[in-house]
Amino acid sequence: MKVTYLHLGSDDDAFYGKMVAFMRLAADSLGVQLESIPCFRNAERIRREGASVVARRVKPDYLLLPNHKGLALELVPAATAAGIRVFLVNEGLLVAEKATLGLPREKHPLWLGEIVPDEREYGYSLAEHLVEAARARGPIASDGRIHVAALTGGFNFASISRTAGLRAAATRHADVVLGDTQPAHWEQAKARELTAQILARHPQTAVIWAASDTMALGAIEALAAAGRSPGRDVLVGGVDWAPFVPDQIRAGRLAASAGGHFMDGAWALVMVFDHHHGVDPGAVQVRSQPALLSAATLDEYAVFFREELWSRIDFTRFSRFRRPGLAAYDFSLEAVVRGIAAT
Repeated sequence: MKVTYLHLGSDDDAFYGKMVAFMRLAADSLGVQLESIPCFRNAERIRREGASVVARRVKPDYLLLPNHKGLALELVPAATAAGIRVFLVNEGLLVAEKATLGLPREKHPLWLGEIVPDEREYGYSLAEHLVEAARARGPIASDGRIHVAALTGGFNFASISRTAGLRAAATRHADVVLGDTQPAHWEQAKARELTAQILARHPQTAVIWAASDTMALGAIEALAAAGRSPGRDVLVGGVDWAPFVPDQIRAGRLAASAGGHFMDGAWALVMVFDHHHGVDPGAVQVRSQPALLSAATLDEYAVFFREELWSRIDFTRFSRFRRPGLAAYDFSLEAVVRGIAAT
């Protein structure tokens, strides 16, 4: 059984590197031949690599890919017409795109489904945590309100949805002011530059919400360069559970990171593995939910940052083919922790 995964990052990317590493362990555990193709956040590269996979003489059994900039509208029909089963991972369809492509298995029977983060909830839960922490710790402006600035990824599904979650959280609180919202395009250096500008314009900023941990790290660097104390003068939070996050939280510089979705690729592998072996998961539409990593949960979630322990995970425990008694999939953090503890 061969699976090809087109992903947006590089294998040393703070998020996608971790996601691919976890997928490789799942593939080894399940006996799946996994091919990972990095596309470096480049839509044209995804289009080109996808077309190349579809045109191969020996094709993979399954193709996993993100719906980056609507490319699923092209690649799903092309791949399924070539007899390749498709599963969307990490980026799903926008509402308007669903009208064109339909639901999984509706217009294209070999499009099996999607597992994507509930991006709005990621942005919302991070914002709620930062606002609560700001109230508790007191970095509040002279007007008695909490001034929030945001660093977004840009104009794509993940960034737009996470930012919508931030805006929804901000509107719930009369004492919260959402000010500068700047696109840093997932780049640490750009986030550092924009944060410096935000601080110059709005020195009473108490919270910097970032759509990724990499951008949050850029904000932390800018705060330090400006003589401000990240974690004390200004609270910073991000998304992704990047490898550097635990150290930043322990040092008090990062307040929180919303994450856990780096495992979604592995869970997609489990479901296509089952499908390949005759246990049909149905038309899959999974929205993975965020977990907040903070000083309070650092010990609880430490296992997800210790890659030396990941090899102890028996991914067959999550498979309904390998475990016929499983009535439903359980891809929760608690299930993973139990699996490691049981070995």
